[in-house]
Formats: sequence, C-alpha cells, structure tokens
Amino acid sequence: MNIKSENLNKTYMKKELLNISILSNINIEIMSGQKVALTGVSGSGKSTLIHILGLMDRPTSGRVYIDEVDCFKNDDRYLCTMRKNNIGFIFQFHYLMLDFSVLENILLPVWSERHTRLKHARSILKRLGILDRQDHFPSELSGGEQQRVALARALINNPRIIFADEPTGSLDRVMGFEIEKLLFEISSELGSTLVLVTHNEELASRADKVMRMVNGKIGV
Repeated sequence: MNIKSENLNKTYMKKELLNISILSNINIEIMSGQKVALTGVSGSGKSTLIHILGLMDRPTSGRVYIDEVDCFKNDDRYLCTMRKNNIGFIFQFHYLMLDFSVLENILLPVWSERHTRLKHARSILKRLGILDRQDHFPSELSGGEQQRVALARALINNPRIIFADEPTGSLDRVMGFEIEKLLFEISSELGSTLVLVTHNEELASRADKVMRMVNGKIGV
C-alpha cells in the first residue's frame, strides 16, 4: 500500500497555554512494497510520525493518504478497521499480555476469528523458531523470544504495511540482527510496505530509502 502525508503537524498543549510542536509540515511519500528507515536522535518526532502514519493517533492538522484514501476524514471505526485488516505494528517494548500464552498473544488482533487463525498463527511461530513456546507465558521467555512473539502478533493479519518502532532496541546485537533479518525477509515475502524507526545506521542502510528527522522535520 502507498502512504503519503501532506503538511502533517502535531502539537501538544501544555500548561499555561504553551504549545509544543512535535511534527512540522511533514510531506513524504512511500511507495507500495518499499522499505523505509526513519532515523534521527531521540525526541526528533520519529515515533509520533509512525503512530500517525499507522492511524494510531490523529494529527493536529494535515492529511495522511493510504492508497489515495484521506484516512483522517473518516471516523475511529474506519481507522480501527484499517489497522486490523492492513497494518502490523511492532514496538521497541513488546507489550505482551502477561496472563495470556504466546499463542493467545499472537491471536489478540484477530481474537474474534482466533479459532480459524490457529493454523496460521502456528505456521508463523514455526517460521520464527518458537513453535515449542506456544503454550508458555511471556515471563517464561527470553527477551529475544518475547520480541519474536511481538513480531508474530504483527504478522497475524498478513499486513500490507508494517511499522516497526526500534524493534531491536532492547536486544543484544546478535539477537537484534536475527530479528532484523526476519523482519526484512518476511516483509519481502508478503510484499508489505515496511517503515522502520531505528538508530542503527547499519540497519538503516539496508532499506530502500532513509528519511532523517531533525526537530520534527524531514531532511532538515
């Protein structure tokens, strides 16, 4: 799926009527199937940007188009449906449900269809090398295993767009490389658009396009 933003702005209101600008006039275009790395120092607006592009947050002003649809002209129900059917999101911290098993965590995005998605969920776990962990709970997993579960959860709906926010930031170099390799491989196999936030210049260099953020702006 293609992603395009026009004059995207995000401002937060603080006490005493002080406006804090997070994003300023962001204009980008990402083609379907493209792998894009978003880099920049902490606080430059990277996470805020992909949360808006991923329809998890609304901008203060501006537009986001996905396949030429002006997404934020629609209500929250539409945004929720778009996320469920087309978008996978991977966070730096896995945010797994501690009282749910690995398999249950993976099925959360498609819970109403979980009985028909079991075979697919197990095939993803097998691909990621943790099928034997399907009945374990997050507290029983290593950090690398937990992040593989988070990756599997993002892939359960065969997303046409994958957003990854520092997905290996909390892992050691060796495990981080394995997760990165899997992420690039699987997104290519699915033909998915991949937008990856990273501080890792080596990882960014593997993308088709690198966009650098400075003080809420692109390429400035």
